[in-house]
Amino acid sequence: MRASHEELLQLAEAVPDDQVSAAAALLRQFVQKSGRRTFHSAGIASAEPDLGERAKAVVREELDGSAPE
Repeated sequence: MRASHEELLQLAEAVPDDQVSAAAALLRQFVQKSGRRTFHSAGIASAEPDLGERAKAVVREELDGSAPE
């Protein structure tokens, strides 16, 4: 049996109020699995000494080519 979005919505509406949090948590697990992947990293990066201070300007330059303020 293949479920449809319509059936899923009907089931969500039928969830008792005291079980809404549990049902939402379960559905979030599915969305996270098929959603956007995240990148986790731990390490050391080398860059210019003032990169942290210039971060916005660097991003602005990279995205639209505008000069820093």
